[in-house]
Amino acid sequence: MAVGLEAPGDGAGEPARDDRSLRAWFARLRIAAWLGWSIESNWTEPFVFIVYSVLRPLAAALTLAWMYRAVSGVALRPQAFASLFLGSAFHEYVTRMAVGMGWLVVEEREEFETMKYLYTAPVGIFTYLLGRTATKFVIASVGCALTLTIGWTLLGIRWDWMHLDAPLLFVAFAAGITAALAIGVLLAGWALVLPRIAMTMIEGVALALQLLCGVIFPIDLLPRGLQELSLALPLTWWYEAMRRLLLGHGSSARLAHFGDGTVVVILVVLAAAWAVIGRLGYDALERRARHLGRLDQTTLF
Repeated sequence: MAVGLEAPGDGAGEPARDDRSLRAWFARLRIAAWLGWSIESNWTEPFVFIVYSVLRPLAAALTLAWMYRAVSGVALRPQAFASLFLGSAFHEYVTRMAVGMGWLVVEEREEFETMKYLYTAPVGIFTYLLGRTATKFVIASVGCALTLTIGWTLLGIRWDWMHLDAPLLFVAFAAGITAALAIGVLLAGWALVLPRIAMTMIEGVALALQLLCGVIFPIDLLPRGLQELSLALPLTWWYEAMRRLLLGHGSSARLAHFGDGTVVVILVVLAAAWAVIGRLGYDALERRARHLGRLDQTTLF
């Protein structure tokens, strides 16, 4: 039977204020990350898990690459092919972290039926979600790095190391990861409210982000209205920034009049705004889930 759980602390199920020192928070985060690694990897032998973690994003990127080769002729548009490949490589972070955070709620509530324990545990539900997602960040980083390596060595996707703006690239990457986390937090809150169709809806959001943010094709091909929606999403600017800083060119003619620094500044601003939206949205959705009695409601799904 579902109950409206009350957690010790704030609305996100965090511990009381007297245990909020930075050191204590990092200790809780580390424990959550260790637990996340244990859950992610304990279904098989370590070698098999590593192979699976590596092959999954690589297979997705190569599938898109060969589809592109088949329908367009890569020799005629090498820049478009490189943009598609790079966008697919970095989209692994969104799949693992943003979508994965929403899946965590479904997993804990439906499969393990441990949501009530997470809300009453000292680690706190919000810290637990971040810790579990830290593990997914590491897995996504390995997959993205290997995908880029394959692109460099086998597919001829190169960038100039001597003229790489490393500080700007780091800022853009950090802002993109922040944006992915913000969207993930919002999806986690949404999953708390949804009773049965959370898994389907979260997967749908993943596909929508892939289409709206210019992973597969430039946002210029989207109809009016959807283009404006795409520009409000920080991931659109993240993929554009990473392409420019690594490849030397973007993929969107609509964004071409923005300089590289301007693109990164807009990305940082949008990422910060979505971080606030994500946290406030999560708190509001969690309160709604409490009111409906769905925090630990299972559907035998």
